[in-house]
Amino acid sequence: MPVPGFFCYDPVRMRRPLGIALAALVLAPPVFGAARLDVSTAYKLRGVSYKNMHISDPVQNKSFLSQNARLGFAVRDIELTGGSGPEPVTMDVALSLRAVGVAGSTGPVLAPFDQAAQRYPNVEFMPFIENAYLRAHGLFGYPMDVTMGQQAYTVGSGLLLSDDGAGLTGVSARGSLPWWDMKLDGYIFQPRNHQMLANSLTIFGASLEVPSEGTWQFNQMFERELSQTMAAGVPVGRATRSFTSARYLINFGPLFFDGEAAMQKGSANPTGPAPIGNHVTYNSNAQVMRAKWKQSFFKGEEGIARLTAARGSGDSGGTGSTDEGFFPSYGHRFDGLERSGFGDFFQATPYDAFGGQSTSTASGLPAGASGIISVGIGFTPPMYRGVAFDLDFWLFQADRNVGPHRTLGHEYDLRARYGFRDRFTVTLAGALFTAGPALATNKNSSRRIMLEFSGRF
Repeated sequence: MPVPGFFCYDPVRMRRPLGIALAALVLAPPVFGAARLDVSTAYKLRGVSYKNMHISDPVQNKSFLSQNARLGFAVRDIELTGGSGPEPVTMDVALSLRAVGVAGSTGPVLAPFDQAAQRYPNVEFMPFIENAYLRAHGLFGYPMDVTMGQQAYTVGSGLLLSDDGAGLTGVSARGSLPWWDMKLDGYIFQPRNHQMLANSLTIFGASLEVPSEGTWQFNQMFERELSQTMAAGVPVGRATRSFTSARYLINFGPLFFDGEAAMQKGSANPTGPAPIGNHVTYNSNAQVMRAKWKQSFFKGEEGIARLTAARGSGDSGGTGSTDEGFFPSYGHRFDGLERSGFGDFFQATPYDAFGGQSTSTASGLPAGASGIISVGIGFTPPMYRGVAFDLDFWLFQADRNVGPHRTLGHEYDLRARYGFRDRFTVTLAGALFTAGPALATNKNSSRRIMLEFSGRF
């Protein structure tokens, strides 16, 4: 029986209008011109088992099945009239649905996965709109694309901004400049609030891409937040944060390098007892570097060695009017109901981690610790009978801590991947994390085992 307010698919009732719509698309070239219909699908089923999930608390084990599904439709290259340039003006109309959830779960998502769940409108494996937008190409005769609506968007490497599969609502534009093949991007977004409350956060900025021997990207982003947040340990409102970053990418023969450095500035008004100066300032920085080296072995098979280093500055806690913790509101952090970061268990970013404390602090670390330094080395040997193996070691440290220790822990990761024509992939992964004294004085060990099936078309 249909549920009121929810879409129910009836093949008998839907076959006729769907057939009419497809026929109209094919048989009406004067209207649609060279327009084409693209349909994309993706599904991921992940079985995960955690041991000692909360690290420093009494042993808590958890196992579950998570699902992540996407369905997208796009009508592309719809010709428009009224363009004044030499190229025709075209438009794309796109709609994509997404659903995430835990199999058999009907209640709220519990810690430490609740922070990931807050990024999405619902986590009950019911469809929500991930993207819905119009994109105009060559608007007003200029070599630029303008996208209006809810869209996927990432700034730089994701250090400053990423929609993480939930979409960002607003307007973005990308165009070519007449000098040195440079490209300029601009955007303004209001991320939706999962609690269905009035949204008080506005994100806007611009990016400049300059090709050279590699590619340089220069990003300037602003966040304006009217609701109450925390900064330097005090409640603040009407915060304005500025993020500036430079990124360099190069792929030269067997070497690949991707590095980004950013700094955060800004100020906010205290809503409680005012510190010195009657306002709080932001002053922080972060860096991320990834490097890979491909090496040929026997019979022309290739192996890959990689090095990763990342750091985010932490709040010193001793300067009541300055917050030194680097923390953009929508940096890349999540993949469905789990985190996405450095290390398969700890899943660190320069500003937060799994940590076992995810509901008590914004960073996921114990109170007094902030900023995370991550260093990882890894190796992927040549494939064996189509199976690729990844081996990685990670070391994590707090940038600042009020206690005597800064070591958060270390981790060993092992993954085996088998793919079928880049459409269907099976992944088996294991991670062993040992907590450092900054997390747990008894050096607790935690474990994560994952089996994942993913397919896309």
